Amino acid sequence: MGLLDKLANPLKSLSDWQKQQTAAADERRRVEDEQLQKRRELYMQELMAEFKGAERVEAKQYYELSIGESKMGRTPAVQYFINTGAVRLHALMHPDMMRQASLIDALGMRLDDLPEDEIGDVIEVKPKDMKAVEYGAVNLGPVPEFKNAQGQKWRFFIELSYSAAQGSGRGGIQTRYFIADCVL
Repeated sequence: MGLLDKLANPLKSLSDWQKQQTAAADERRRVEDEQLQKRRELYMQELMAEFKGAERVEAKQYYELSIGESKMGRTPAVQYFINTGAVRLHALMHPDMMRQASLIDALGMRLDDLPEDEIGDVIEVKPKDMKAVEYGAVNLGPVPEFKNAQGQKWRFFIELSYSAAQGSGRGGIQTRYFIADCVL
């Protein structure tokens, strides 16, 4: 298209320019999406490598435990607080160890309402406004994703540390990893 054509048909040259800009923006968006997907896959590989030897836990609903299960404190359970959007995981370890434990890292991933070949986003659910470990249970959240989450399937990646032999000078600090699947 020559100069004379551009002057005679300014709208045509403008629409060609807009098409080029749109095509370039679409290409940039596609490349950014591919890069984001690759970073996400690498992050998930790194996370799964870190939690490779983690203990798998299928947490029951806390309010559905029998009296014996809840009193003994040996059945992993999940408690969801509707009013605050927080979650509490009970009995990941023996009660004596849980009292001395510290929460190092807590991540959550929603498992339901996703396309078949996709996995959910991993979010940090370590509490900021309350104690991380309290009454022998791990507190998670509150996070916006937990609001109105009753009935949703979640997977939690929990890293706890505790003193193996308190007072004896032996054993040192131990770290345990848990992957807890539950329905809130």
